[in-house]
Amino acid sequence: MPREVIYTDQLMRPIAHFSHASGIDDQIHVGASAGVFPDLRLAGDVPGRVDMEAQTRRMFANLKTTLGLLGGQMSDVVRLKAYVADTRDIPKYLAIYAEVFPGFKPAHSVVGSWDFPLPQAAVEIDTTAIVGSQPRATPAGAVVAGEWHHAAALPAGIDGSTEQQIATVLQNLKAMLGEAGFSLADICNLHVTLADIRDYDLVLRAFTSFFGDRFPTWTVVGAPLERPEFGIGVESVAVKGGAKIISSALSPHLPGRPAPAMLAGDTLFLSGQGTPDADLSVEQQARANWQRLHALIEAADFPQDSWLRTNNVLTDWRDFQGFNRGYGPNVAKPYVPRATVLGVLPDRNMRVQTEGIAHRRGSQSKIVQVAPLVEQGA
Repeated sequence: MPREVIYTDQLMRPIAHFSHASGIDDQIHVGASAGVFPDLRLAGDVPGRVDMEAQTRRMFANLKTTLGLLGGQMSDVVRLKAYVADTRDIPKYLAIYAEVFPGFKPAHSVVGSWDFPLPQAAVEIDTTAIVGSQPRATPAGAVVAGEWHHAAALPAGIDGSTEQQIATVLQNLKAMLGEAGFSLADICNLHVTLADIRDYDLVLRAFTSFFGDRFPTWTVVGAPLERPEFGIGVESVAVKGGAKIISSALSPHLPGRPAPAMLAGDTLFLSGQGTPDADLSVEQQARANWQRLHALIEAADFPQDSWLRTNNVLTDWRDFQGFNRGYGPNVAKPYVPRATVLGVLPDRNMRVQTEGIAHRRGSQSKIVQVAPLVEQGA
């Protein structure tokens, strides 16, 4: 059965190879949502003026619309990540976020992105919802929805060295899992943001020691964090009972290193893929990344068109078109949602990194998309 496309005229027409959201079973994955109207006008009363408050309110309105088209609502959101172009605007964003989620709050992280493909966009979010699961927040701030556990661990209250912040974040994560009846072995995916990418080797050593041979999939990006004193932030997704490690000849699993992919039930998490080769263009790097992603999909015995979403990081917005030339041939219509942001990658020769989530029946998922343009006759 092919994907079902839900068309809408309430959201912007995509400017590249992506839709607004995908849904399968009770999962909804919403790609990058911005404070933009269907005609690509950014919210705000004054043309040319960046209005953070107006964009943030419109962005959350767009999220509500998108979720509704797939049978979800704001109270189903379990994970929300905000990317803010100017970190001085984070307090404005947080004030509106608190209005939108006055009671129950999802696992929430805020990072910087410096800029977006839409000129003068101030903020974007990408989101995960689990419909009908009645998610609950734990005392430490994680979210439990059925067999799923989402957390955002930060070094709050620690004004110490990078080593101390890393240790604190890992212990906070362990405590978040434990109070909800989960364990480290249940973690399937980690997303690590570093204020200084030069701390990458230090973080890798600490995480290797902490997780041992059950090191889950991970993606690492350098970007500003919610507070200037934070050196690290960690987002995690855990599934009760853990997951099976998936590898391939192109992405072998090395003991004590992150898993290339992890399969939890019918959901496949794939580590961020980058190609540190300075002689390759961004298009060639994107294609090389996808070769490994395709091989992991095959190793999991999934159909190639099983994707629910991808997240992509570029190091230079001038590479956006080249990235799309490498990305486009590897995804089929109707496209799945994605987020594409600006960040720093662990190897200076990497120009793009791609991670994703797939589902065994992803090719049967529902897709939210803008209706195609109708050509007018002569």
